[in-house]
Formats: sequence, C-alpha cells, structure tokens
Amino acid sequence: MNIKESDWKIFCEIKSEAAQRFCTRQLDEAIKTITDEAEPVGERFNFMCQHSKESQKQMKSIFDGHSRSRAFIQLMQMCEEGLVAPEQFERLSGALLRNSM
Repeated sequence: MNIKESDWKIFCEIKSEAAQRFCTRQLDEAIKTITDEAEPVGERFNFMCQHSKESQKQMKSIFDGHSRSRAFIQLMQMCEEGLVAPEQFERLSGALLRNSM
C-alpha cells in the first residue's frame, strides 16, 4: 500500500495515542473490579488473571505489526474499539482510506 508520508506520520501518532487509551481503559477496569471488596477475593483474582490474558490478546490483535500494509486494518480496529477520536481521524488526507479499498 502506498501511504503518503504525512498520513503515515499522523497514523503513527494516532496509533500511539490509541494504545495509551487502550491500556488506560483496561487498567481502570481491572482496578475497579479487583478493588471491589463486595466481591469475593477469589473471584477478583480470577477476574484479574482472565482480564490480563484477554487484554493482552486484544492489544496484540489491534496494535502488533507496525507497517504501512497493516495501517488501514489497524485504524479500523482502533475506531471499532472507540480508541480514535473523530478529530484525529479527520487529520488524515483520505488517501489512506481510498488506497485501502
């Protein structure tokens, strides 16, 4: 895929910010659940272990493989997860989208 250099730089920024949002979201959810003393300690521990595995799997699915050929797919995955604000998406020239279809 031929991505303009300006779009590639913007995509890299978007991806970095989206990864931070993803990690923050996952950590907030984990902290909220594992510190909820209304739930039994064993259930909180099991949640922590499972949540960690699922979050890591999802993180790899969305963010691994930093290449121009995966940029469109990763951008769509980030949007699907609500990790990209509309104003960030609008910074792209549109060539990234046209070249991917």
